[in-house]
Amino acid sequence: MQFHKILVFILILFMFSCNENKPTLITDKDFNKNWLFKKDTIPQGESITLDDSSWRKLNVPHDWAIEGPFDNKHNARNGGLPIDGIAWYRKHFTVDSNHKNKQISIEFDGVMDNSTVFINGHNVGKRHYGYSGFEYDLTPHIKFGEDNVIAVQCAPEVLSERWYPGAGIYRNVRLKINNAVHIPQWGTYITTPNATAEQATVKIETKIKNATDSNTEATLETTILDTENNSVAVSTQTIQLEKNSEGKQIQDIEVSNPKLWDIGVPNLYKAISRVKIDGHVVDEFETEFGIRHIEFKKEGFYLNGNAVELNGVCMHHDLGPLGAAVNYRATERQMQIMQSMGANALRTSHNPPSTEMLQVCDRLGIVVIDEAFDEWKLPKVPNGYSNYFDEWAETDLRDMIKRDRNHPSVIMWSIGNEILEQGKPDGWKIAKMLNDICHDEDNTRPTTAGFNYYPASFTNKLAYQIDVVGVNYKPAYYGEIREQNPDMIFYGSETSSQTSTRGYYDIPLDYKVKKETNQVSSYDVTVGPSWAYSPDVEFAAQEANPHSLGEFIWTGFDYLGEPTPYGGRDNTTNGYWNDDWPSHASYFAPVDLCGFPKDRFYLYQSQWTTEPMVHVYHTGIGKLKREKLFLFTPIPIVMKLNCL
Repeated sequence: MQFHKILVFILILFMFSCNENKPTLITDKDFNKNWLFKKDTIPQGESITLDDSSWRKLNVPHDWAIEGPFDNKHNARNGGLPIDGIAWYRKHFTVDSNHKNKQISIEFDGVMDNSTVFINGHNVGKRHYGYSGFEYDLTPHIKFGEDNVIAVQCAPEVLSERWYPGAGIYRNVRLKINNAVHIPQWGTYITTPNATAEQATVKIETKIKNATDSNTEATLETTILDTENNSVAVSTQTIQLEKNSEGKQIQDIEVSNPKLWDIGVPNLYKAISRVKIDGHVVDEFETEFGIRHIEFKKEGFYLNGNAVELNGVCMHHDLGPLGAAVNYRATERQMQIMQSMGANALRTSHNPPSTEMLQVCDRLGIVVIDEAFDEWKLPKVPNGYSNYFDEWAETDLRDMIKRDRNHPSVIMWSIGNEILEQGKPDGWKIAKMLNDICHDEDNTRPTTAGFNYYPASFTNKLAYQIDVVGVNYKPAYYGEIREQNPDMIFYGSETSSQTSTRGYYDIPLDYKVKKETNQVSSYDVTVGPSWAYSPDVEFAAQEANPHSLGEFIWTGFDYLGEPTPYGGRDNTTNGYWNDDWPSHASYFAPVDLCGFPKDRFYLYQSQWTTEPMVHVYHTGIGKLKREKLFLFTPIPIVMKLNCL
């Protein structure tokens, strides 16, 4: 009996020993809650001994600028809000002592901007571009089982953007605790080189990091789950990993009878990548993707073999009254409203979007032009991206592509918008450099850019460095471009810029901007800025040039800042647009800041949708009475419809 007791005791010890040696998996932690915030210049704000007990407690994502106040002392071009200054975020946290052998990192989806991150007083990295995501290794400086302090300094500047950027940790944050062998940030790259309704080949490149001091053999097991989370394919491979290095494994996995991702048909699959050592799972990595085939021809854009006309919208990243802080539901609502207008495409003007925006487009079935820059080396504003282009452009562009290339919604990489180098004979060199970076990171999608200098962008050869040419506000030249470049693929990358105020009607009709009102008539007779034109002009140009891929209107939603036709003009008001305060938000879109459709919304709906619709509007009798115009005043009654 005594012998049996000893044997049982030994077996229990053995089981506990095995469990202790078995690596544990820890899901990435939501690191958004319980931050401390103070907007001030604070000497040694990163210090672990700093008393932050009186600081404001909040959760991120957080945009301090939207909290206001709106004030004429702030640039109306940036929404009349306090987007600049120095602010600090701090967060106290503990990492269990059981994790001493693990890799600890922090991932930020975006910090606006000029951010510096510290852990326990140690500077672990700086990032200027507020739209770039990044990750820092915290492992060397973590105090396991004790209090740790992460500190983030933000130092956004005035005259750094041409719109409202927001300020602070405005996108999501995650704490990652990984085993020494794991799949690193953006570690999978999924393409579908063959995609038909009968058969698809899913090609998966997986990076695996070995942070140990010894060579290691591991197994990579990848499972494909369909739209209902059923396993439809599995691939397993053995990998030899060199010490302190990263390895890459390529798997070609066949999927029979796949459900294709398409416009309005957002079939999404998942790849579950498991890394195993000695039979134990040491990391698990999930990637959402779609199976689809894209093709660009001089005759148009084809998705899964079907011609698709791009009925697109350009969008800035703010969420109107919510500011720039990321909010999934608000983003989803914006794109659902765009979809109901008939939009099937988005151009992320003029910067990398939030991950949430791409997730929304993946899940709604909307295609995306993913745009990187508004400036290269030549500045549009004194404190803009041109100050950092030489040092950071390649890193920021590569990071955008690596982050976003698994999204089936993304169909093109845009390397810039209205870049001033269009006017320079050697501007093509930068265009070629950026184009080559895109192809190096992802050769399955074409490059593009939005050019507004015509013919300079052609004569200076920028247009010939990219795959698909975007033309801003030049519908009169579509025919000429095609005649002179018969094999060129192009589209209207920014169109119309019609302005209006929802629910405001001028009687009698007046084509002039009325400075005394700070409004623009919803009758859409006042176009606005000099480059703008009526949507009907673009409709006619697209119809006359069916080889164009389509158009992207400026913009889908009104946005904070750039209150055209009020406020000012570039290079004429020292960058400040406060001449017509309190105008501090745009008038361009068919939908206002809060998401309510203007009358122009129904014009696009009449052209871009097939479900029968009718929209009738006029100024209303009440307005005529108030302005004593009731007698003998013609009342324009306007109808938008797609049926008779």
